[in-house]
Amino acid sequence: MLNVVQIGSVGHYAYALTTMRKYKLSFVGVCYPHEADNRVRAERNFARFGFEPPVYDDWREMLETLKPDIAIVNTVMAYNCEIARTALSMGISVFCEKPLATTLSELATLEETYAISQARIPEGGRRPVLCAMFGIDYLPHFETAYRYVKSGALGDIRLANAQKSYRMGNREAFYSDRAEYGGTIPWVAIHAIEWVIRIGGLRPVSVSACASTACNAGNGTMEASTLCLFACEGGRMASVSADVMRPATAPTHDDDRLRLVGSRGILEVRGGRVYVIDGGGEHELTLAETETELFEEMVMEMLGRGTCRVSAEDAFLATRAALTARDAADGGAPLVIV
Repeated sequence: MLNVVQIGSVGHYAYALTTMRKYKLSFVGVCYPHEADNRVRAERNFARFGFEPPVYDDWREMLETLKPDIAIVNTVMAYNCEIARTALSMGISVFCEKPLATTLSELATLEETYAISQARIPEGGRRPVLCAMFGIDYLPHFETAYRYVKSGALGDIRLANAQKSYRMGNREAFYSDRAEYGGTIPWVAIHAIEWVIRIGGLRPVSVSACASTACNAGNGTMEASTLCLFACEGGRMASVSADVMRPATAPTHDDDRLRLVGSRGILEVRGGRVYVIDGGGEHELTLAETETELFEEMVMEMLGRGTCRVSAEDAFLATRAALTARDAADGGAPLVIV
């Protein structure tokens, strides 16, 4: 049986709860390191799945005392990298909220720690797994797009356009401080960047970007609208827009879109449906049923029963691309993604 701890409750820890119950994982501890971590709401969610983990005041002490197999890391974004790095250095697998880091220098240290963890075989022979919380990928429309693209039906994908749009809603105070949440490109646009990389198969190499705090409903330094233009390997290209300006009256909280232009056709994800235009005209794809969930795939990889499709390498690239895009927007000039 795998033992699990959780650090923070700002992020998408709920992705893990169904799998934890399904496989009877042992939830041995939780820590709330930031005042934004809502303990009351988290414990109410835990109880729905039959969990009542002991509460620790210090996350380092919890890791050292319990030596868990998995750490769920999802406190305020600016602090997740240090926690994830510490856990990996102890041989603990990490299920981490995105972005994996809020600065490029921090990301580099995390990548180095991960590489060391993979090169060193810990006691018991199980190398730690690092998985980022890109759970949206497992919704039926994105699963359908992923399978279709990987079948080769679109041919050589040359262009991608991706969109992530949210309602503003009532955000916690830390979202008004970009130093705390990392910025709208690493927080929101990173989803669309990851679709370009994982579904489209494009590898960004440089980026130009713009971002604006205008119309951000009084949320301090939060950017309300952003736009990125990526040059990708092989002369391919991608645009990514992200905003938190979706009207409160909109029928859904988010509006996710992906358009992939290939040598044999064009695929579009919009409104939770998938459309293809190819030699046979336009047709809608039947949505695929997702066989596993993100955290479940991570657990299966830990147990040697499969591979999580959201790889650490893709998560690192998406984070690096997002952080470089944010910095390019700040500097007003294109940057190389290194």
